[in-house]
Amino acid sequence: MFYDFKYKNIFLLIFLFFVTFYAGAQVKEVIRTFDNFKEVYTVLENDTTVKHGPYRLFYKNKVIENGTYKNNEPVGKWQFFYLQQIFEYEYDFTNKKVVRVSEGNKRYNEARRIIPCLFLGSPLKPYLFIVSNIHYPEEARKKNIGGKVTLALKITKEGKLDDVYLYEKLDPSLDNEVMRVARSFPDDWKWLPATRNGVPFDDEYHITIEFDPEDL
Repeated sequence: MFYDFKYKNIFLLIFLFFVTFYAGAQVKEVIRTFDNFKEVYTVLENDTTVKHGPYRLFYKNKVIENGTYKNNEPVGKWQFFYLQQIFEYEYDFTNKKVVRVSEGNKRYNEARRIIPCLFLGSPLKPYLFIVSNIHYPEEARKKNIGGKVTLALKITKEGKLDDVYLYEKLDPSLDNEVMRVARSFPDDWKWLPATRNGVPFDDEYHITIEFDPEDL
């Protein structure tokens, strides 16, 4: 009897939480697929353009973004992941601060309290934007040129994308192609500035693109 009472209380608390969160708002679930992505979220029944409630974004059936919307605005803590659902960082939209960063991030330094600049969303998005829009130059293909190009994005302490350049070059034709795509990044993308002891500073965000002629 004690356990039955305990679990009934737990389910009651969960029910009350959702009733409180959605009070006054009727919602319905939406599933949207495009390319290799899938969005699962809830919207207001009386206005399906307004996201309201849990939100998850999948890439090839792996979660890359997980959080909550309230009246079309992201709220609370969101988790962002890279390929194979590898955790990257957690951001609190309500308090506008990074909560935690993956220890696998080479530029994250907990001892020195340094958090590198971050893309506000899954880091998979800017990477996929580049590789999806790149065209392997015919010149490089004929020469069977392959290797890595590292793109550097200068992010100001205000969180603005100030400039792009190649941190690591490979071949002029491939280098130019990466730069061409990088200059077409969506204007509405947002970035989080790097911080040291909570103080923002100018930093760089790197994206490495690997060219492999065998993939052609």
